Amino acid sequence: MQTDPMTDAVEVRAGRVLGRYELLTPIAAGGMAQVWAARMKGARQFQKIVAVKTMLPKLSEDAQFEQMFLDEASLASQIRHPNAVEIMDLGEADGILYLVMEWIDGVPLNHLMKAAKPRGGVPLPIAARIAVQACAGLHAAHELHDEKGRSVGLVHRDVSPQNLLVTYDGVTKVVDFGVAKATAIGTAAVTQAGQVKGKVSYMAPEQINGEGLDRRADVFALGIVLYALTTGKHPFRRESEAATMYNICSKDPVVAPTSVIEGYPAELERILMKALEKDRDQRYASCDEMLRALDSLPSHLRVGSDADVALFVRDLMGERRAEQRRRIDEAIVRADASPSASWMANELTGGRTSVTTTPDLSGVTAAMDKQVLRNRLIGAAGLVALAISGGVLAAVMLSRDPEPSPDLRMLDAPDPPANTPADKTGADAGHPDTDNSNKVTLDQLPTGETNPDAAGQGDETTPKADKDLPPKLPPKPAAAPKPADSWKYDAGF
Repeated sequence: MQTDPMTDAVEVRAGRVLGRYELLTPIAAGGMAQVWAARMKGARQFQKIVAVKTMLPKLSEDAQFEQMFLDEASLASQIRHPNAVEIMDLGEADGILYLVMEWIDGVPLNHLMKAAKPRGGVPLPIAARIAVQACAGLHAAHELHDEKGRSVGLVHRDVSPQNLLVTYDGVTKVVDFGVAKATAIGTAAVTQAGQVKGKVSYMAPEQINGEGLDRRADVFALGIVLYALTTGKHPFRRESEAATMYNICSKDPVVAPTSVIEGYPAELERILMKALEKDRDQRYASCDEMLRALDSLPSHLRVGSDADVALFVRDLMGERRAEQRRRIDEAIVRADASPSASWMANELTGGRTSVTTTPDLSGVTAAMDKQVLRNRLIGAAGLVALAISGGVLAAVMLSRDPEPSPDLRMLDAPDPPANTPADKTGADAGHPDTDNSNKVTLDQLPTGETNPDAAGQGDETTPKADKDLPPKLPPKPAAAPKPADSWKYDAGF
């Protein structure tokens, strides 16, 4: 475990493993916490990129900040809406509290506004779409109820461009409920007298004055965001925080957008002026009411779908997206090469390390070589058997040759007289198409030859020389012809 020698706090760094989450690279930092791109690992090599929020080490001993951190997990994890960040997990490792959120592939709205400024700012239809979805996410948070069906009275209290993320798919998400407060039942983050939480330049008058809060404070803050988004100027910010707070709390109304930008749409100005009423009773009663007003804008002030927003964001921030992906990919490569990768795999498999190693294949290779040799020997034996069988077949076929080779013992005999009848015996007598003149019986074989029908039972030998041959035998007399149906009684049939 690595610690900071000055604070004796556990070091939070890239490559550190918190539970089943591996920190890859920092992506944002605030006064209370730091946000990391992290890798969640599971069984069977499952992994997923998530965002992990860790409390800053210097605040780890502060009970109030710790409670705020826990309240964010408790409250925000209950919000289920596509325009609000999803809280997935809460954990603690070595004294480090961490909050796990869905990974949002997008950019904070303040970065989008800064990048768009050289191009004339964010187009009004795009800005209206972003505000509509921010209203939807906030309204979902405001409508949160407990298990008994009672309204929690959740107020974000820190609505600002930094806490609105616009994804590369054109979706706006409300994030960072770190200073959110459940006002109805008093279960979260009780603010002490004289203490304010949130960014001063986005606070409602009642928030600065320490009065009771409700969802209308978030309506006011979102009105400030939309004003700055469409005009490029903050409606209340001055040279100091004190001057900004005074400007917000004064009785003077906000400067109308048409005084800032010539030709500003009157329909959008009316919505802004109502959202920025300093008397909260004159504002929209909810973010849903403000959303409906924005939805009623003329078609030329609205975009048709998220795809229009996505196209704008990708065109403007494409290089930033590629850079962020490169940083994460490089961090994953470093993490895979670090010793903690093996340790984490061992933890996830309960001691059964799943790290891939190079197997010893020597035994397998030897077995394969033996099998190859065995197969070759079997193949060679088969070829020999096939050759012998082929020789036997050739001998049989030669014995059926219509012009048979002469008997070895008759090589020196004089030619038979012309018109000598063929010797037809046995079953073939009476069958004129069958010629058995080439057949050799066992007693006709020369000494030293073997029976061709007994192939494989003895080796063939070379015939003896003529001088060693026995005396020539006279030919046998022809047998008497048999009836035509004698084949029925032939034992060889």
